[in-house]
Amino acid sequence: MDSPIVIAISVFVSIYFIWYLIRVFADFFLVSIALCSAVLSYYIPNLYPMIHLGLKETNLLNILGMTWLPEQPDTAAIIIIAGLIVVVAVLISIPILPFSATYRIMFGIEGPVFRQKEAKVRNWIIEEVQHCHDKKINEKSNSN
Repeated sequence: MDSPIVIAISVFVSIYFIWYLIRVFADFFLVSIALCSAVLSYYIPNLYPMIHLGLKETNLLNILGMTWLPEQPDTAAIIIIAGLIVVVAVLISIPILPFSATYRIMFGIEGPVFRQKEAKVRNWIIEEVQHCHDKKINEKSNSN
């Protein structure tokens, strides 16, 4: 390990591997949030008294203007609580999304369209650099 090239390569590979793991774990985290939300929503009728009490004690019902939520579960109350579960799950997921490989592929960040746009921008940069280089050469030749 005395060779600087070996150390440089190992650092490069380590950083790449860590970013790869972050992307994989971000997807696992998003799937686990969705799965836990689905399981929680499945048990809403059984857990309704406890959920209702928790919402009432935290004054979240008053903040959201839902003072009419009944003591016993009905269809509307279950749908509202399921909606609250969705909102909380989405809010928890937002910070993880930029690291998710699935999210990046869904929105074309790593798809073929993105590669075409990236190639177009690279060509513009190359043309501009070439133009600046030619301009500099012309200025030198005109000054002589």
